[in-house]
Amino acid sequence: MKSVQFVEPVDEHTKLAVLVEVGTVVIRPSTHKEIHIEATYRRMNVWVERQGNTVVVRAEQEEDLLQRLAHLFSNDHAKADLVIDLPAHCEVEAKIVTGTLDVAGVFAPVSARVITGQLKLEELAGAIYAKTVTGQLLYTGPLSEQNHRFETVTGEIVLTLPADTSAELSAQTTTGSVRCQLPLSNRQEERHFVGGKLRGTLGSGAGRIKAKITTGSLTIRSLKEKTAELPVEKYTYA
Repeated sequence: MKSVQFVEPVDEHTKLAVLVEVGTVVIRPSTHKEIHIEATYRRMNVWVERQGNTVVVRAEQEEDLLQRLAHLFSNDHAKADLVIDLPAHCEVEAKIVTGTLDVAGVFAPVSARVITGQLKLEELAGAIYAKTVTGQLLYTGPLSEQNHRFETVTGEIVLTLPADTSAELSAQTTTGSVRCQLPLSNRQEERHFVGGKLRGTLGSGAGRIKAKITTGSLTIRSLKEKTAELPVEKYTYA
C-alpha cells in the first residue's frame, strides 16, 4: 500500500468534489482552514487538482479490465482509502463506484452517491441529495428545513431523525416496505401487493423529504438520544 497527503487552501467559496472507483471515503469537519486529504492505496492513481473554486480529488484504477479481474478475488486488488478533513462550510459532491462513503458534520449542501456499497451520512446542516444503486443508505441526525432527497434502486434506506423534524414527507417503494415511526399528520398511505406510498407532514412541514426505493425497505425511525455537537469552528475570511 502507498500513502500520500495533500493540503489545499480554502476560502468561503471553496467546494470539494470526490470521485473514487474502488475503496472508502470518510469526510469530516475540522478546525483547519485547509482541506487535508490522506490517501492510502494500491493499484490506483490518486491526484488532487483545483478547478476554479472546486478542489477535485480522484482515485482511479490503473489497470485494464483483464488485470482488474485477475486481482479481484486476491488480497492485492485495487483499492483507495481516503480520509478528508475540511472546514464545515465547504459544499461537498462525492461519488464512489464500489465501496463505502461516510460524510458527517458538513453545514453546506451535500450530494453523495454510491453505485455499489454503503452510503452513511450524519449530522448534515445543508440540503442533501443521496443515492445508491445497490446497497444501504443511512442518515442519522437532524435535517435542515430545506429539500432533501434519498434514493436507492436495490437495498435499504434508513433515516434516523429527531422527533421534532419538520418536513413534508413523500416516500415510496415499488417492491418492498415503507415504515415511518415518527408522528405523521395528514397521513396518506397506499399499500400495494408488492410496494406502497406514504405521504404526510412531520412537525410544521417547513422542509421537504423525498425518499424512493425501487426494491427493498425504507424506514424512518426516531433518534432517541441527543447527538453531541461536533467541535467545529466557524471562520471569517477577509
